[in-house]
Amino acid sequence: MLFKLKEKLPEIKENEPLVPHTTYKIGGPAKYFFEAKNNSDLIKALRAADQFKLKYFVLGGGSNILFSDNGFDGLVIKQSNDDFEIKGNKIFAESGADVQKVLMATLDAGLIGWSWAGGLPGTIGGAIRGNAGAYGKGMSDITESTELYYQGKVQFFSREQMKFSYRHSIAKIIPCVLIAAVLKLEKGDVIKDRAQVKDYIDYRIRTQPLDCPNVGCIFKNIDLTKIQVDKERIKKKLDITEVEWQKATKYNKLPVSFIFEKMNLKGKTMGGAQVSEKHGAFIINIGKAKAEHVVMLMSDLKMRVRNELGIALEEEIELVGF
Repeated sequence: MLFKLKEKLPEIKENEPLVPHTTYKIGGPAKYFFEAKNNSDLIKALRAADQFKLKYFVLGGGSNILFSDNGFDGLVIKQSNDDFEIKGNKIFAESGADVQKVLMATLDAGLIGWSWAGGLPGTIGGAIRGNAGAYGKGMSDITESTELYYQGKVQFFSREQMKFSYRHSIAKIIPCVLIAAVLKLEKGDVIKDRAQVKDYIDYRIRTQPLDCPNVGCIFKNIDLTKIQVDKERIKKKLDITEVEWQKATKYNKLPVSFIFEKMNLKGKTMGGAQVSEKHGAFIINIGKAKAEHVVMLMSDLKMRVRNELGIALEEEIELVGF
């Protein structure tokens, strides 16, 4: 198989360690590994995988991902297609473009509309696929259209066709890969947005465990507009007042970090994985953590929250190779 793949992808590697390619620094090797330096490379790799009926995984910035300790028994395609261009109030970005680089460039161009993304890790493709967001806003607010590799060809999807919802898009349902996207912003008070970006970055530094390997929030916050919960039971179990409830749920989400803090789960450790003392929604790698440590800790947390509060937590991160 390697010989056949090299004919299509001469720079392909075998048994590439995935630890350096992820923000968690966890996981085994990829059987095959290819770095796509532009959209043409990406499409070529996807077509090669289709041709040889090879299982593949497209890796962006390496956040929001937990690879198995056994690695990935297929082709990992690393997105290094990171070009973008600003025309008027629109941004034409390849899926591997870094969110922070694009954000700063849009401010330089006098565009506003997503200051909430200040400090958000990862790539444009990953952010759109998971409808990343903060402070009640998300990529769905600024994405005009996308190019997806789907059913063997590149197809254009409108914002409506992407079927965005909380931390979700159609790209999590159908077997597709995001190749590029068009973002739409507006002209406005750049000074104000720059100040907000700085504030949000500073806030992340103050409140998140950025000094330890992590992949961001492990679980989705509970969307109270879609998930029915027993409010009185939760208030009683967490020992909080109505005022505390209203403050915590001001964006119509019940934050997982709030739950873990009130349940005294910060600092809980299994192997090298720990619920962050700084931000309860993060499970950090405190040294030589294995994927099995993270998974066991996640399972324990889910069981405790289900038993105590009657809430089924849903993973925000993607588990790969399990």
